[in-house]
Amino acid sequence: MASSGEKIKVVIVHYHLRLGGVTRVIDSAREALLQSGFDVLVLSGEPAREGEVSEGVLVVDALRYRKTGSSVVASSLADALKREAETYFGEKPDVWHFHNPTLAKNVLIPSVIRELAEEGEKVVLQVHDFAEDGRPGNYSSQRSFFDSEESFEETLYPVASQIHYATINQRDRDFLKAAGVKKKNLHVIPNAIRPLSVTTRPEERPFSEKKWLGIYPTRGIRRKNLGELLLLALIYGDRVDFATTLSPENPEWSEVHDQWRLAVEEMDLPVTLGIADGDKYRFLDLVGWSDFIVTTSIAEGFGLAFLEPWTAGKPVIGRDLPEITRDFANNGLHLKNLYARIDIPVEWIGAERIREAIESMLRRSYLAYDVRLPKNAVKKTWKAWVKKGKIDFGVLHEEFQLEILRLLHQDRSKIDEIGVPPLDLSTAGEIAARKKMIGEVYGPRAYADQMRTLYSRVMQSNTSRVNHLATDEVLAQFLDPSRLNLLRD
Repeated sequence: MASSGEKIKVVIVHYHLRLGGVTRVIDSAREALLQSGFDVLVLSGEPAREGEVSEGVLVVDALRYRKTGSSVVASSLADALKREAETYFGEKPDVWHFHNPTLAKNVLIPSVIRELAEEGEKVVLQVHDFAEDGRPGNYSSQRSFFDSEESFEETLYPVASQIHYATINQRDRDFLKAAGVKKKNLHVIPNAIRPLSVTTRPEERPFSEKKWLGIYPTRGIRRKNLGELLLLALIYGDRVDFATTLSPENPEWSEVHDQWRLAVEEMDLPVTLGIADGDKYRFLDLVGWSDFIVTTSIAEGFGLAFLEPWTAGKPVIGRDLPEITRDFANNGLHLKNLYARIDIPVEWIGAERIREAIESMLRRSYLAYDVRLPKNAVKKTWKAWVKKGKIDFGVLHEEFQLEILRLLHQDRSKIDEIGVPPLDLSTAGEIAARKKMIGEVYGPRAYADQMRTLYSRVMQSNTSRVNHLATDEVLAQFLDPSRLNLLRD
């Protein structure tokens, strides 16, 4: 272990280094830690991407995604990780840092972590995403890996003095605390944000010359709530063109995405879905050309979309996610350009149809996790969704959303009956102030300081017997009727 004056030796472990949010976090962490004097090894199931830095990255094939295996294979993987780390550093590392270890992308990982912890290794488990949060297939894969329900319970969420959990938001921290993780072993580590290097400007764009341009930087999967983007276009289309950046790659989501393409054509809405498909335009060029960034997503982890655009001088408008944005407010960053709901009269759809959809969604959701549906679940969901005879557009599935869009398209006077969100762009002064604050609170230097503090606490931890959280307690935090949504059904 590192002594005074020696570099702290950290092993970062992940399934792959493909393009994506977690890989960006790993890249930022590695760069910040190296600049702060840490010695860092990244162990990945796949090589670094072509053109990316590969120094300090070693491949262990057994880390790749996998849904099957055995305790013997898991023990073999643990030995391989230890061997690579000790060969690289010349001794044992000070800290093992696993990313998304409980997501069941590789069912061996929880057993590997438990083995390391039982040997007294100091471990950080950084959870970006949860199998309990609308990913029942992942959850079932992990449960089926073990020989019995008991071993699943004892292995998925290990707890001990030498095991620390890091979340990317306060909500997830609160959920793990409620499930039984001790406060001293819980940490919130927001993602590091690097300023976007934008060189283009709105007046230079080759389209939308007579309107504002709102770019939605997203791949159009269901939880990104594209129906609501079409609603904004229906309301503000006379002065704004809207566009998403990418179409979904997964065939499972492409069919729904194609339905929205047809709806755009049917109602002649100023929306382009997948404007950057086929590398037609560069992402940074689109950001620079935009007048603002829009988000209608109904679920996020850290909430990068709320912060990153400001670093390029672009305001963000769209749907608020209070579970996520409360962290920003606690750090002094108040985003006033967001709306909490778009209220639609229940009668436009019909109360009975909505109740039937809620009950059907709840039954499928609870059945997927093999959990009994609570008796008051439908009532609890209705109370969360419906306020004074109006329901939030963002909790509805595509069929209901499309009905509403067609109704408003046919009779625009009905727009006066819904809760129209403001199209309120920020002043240059407000943009500059938020850009500065984001750099101070979420920049690489702040991130490095947080990581240094985290690792210091982990290294100073005592070693204790490894126990476990009750898996149903973690699941209960996410499988709450009031938190569910027809777009994630």
